[in-house]
Amino acid sequence: MFKLKLIKGLSYSGIVSATSKNPYVTVDNEETALAAVETGYFKIVERSENIPDEKTGKINDGESKDWKKLNKDDLIAFANEHNIDVSSCKNQDERIAIIEAALANEDGTIDDLFNS
Repeated sequence: MFKLKLIKGLSYSGIVSATSKNPYVTVDNEETALAAVETGYFKIVERSENIPDEKTGKINDGESKDWKKLNKDDLIAFANEHNIDVSSCKNQDERIAIIEAALANEDGTIDDLFNS
């Protein structure tokens, strides 16, 4: 899977659809992702294994993992990779809560943590 972000214009409707309010789109195959990027309206911000599902919080790596199944080091590595500070957390539940809060906006979309 590929996560794309609308980077030009207020909206786009074609190969995929996105708006400035909901700029992220997830597509299943590389061909569609590359075609969307070629339009000049999108960029790829994340690839397969590290894309958490916005609703379930599971990471799509072919074999979905629940946040609670990840060990402390994996959660810290994920947080560091996405510039999420979990240094003040005392346990796994706090780490998970901070990661989920950082990844999800109020409207349920992934926020700008994935900008390169």
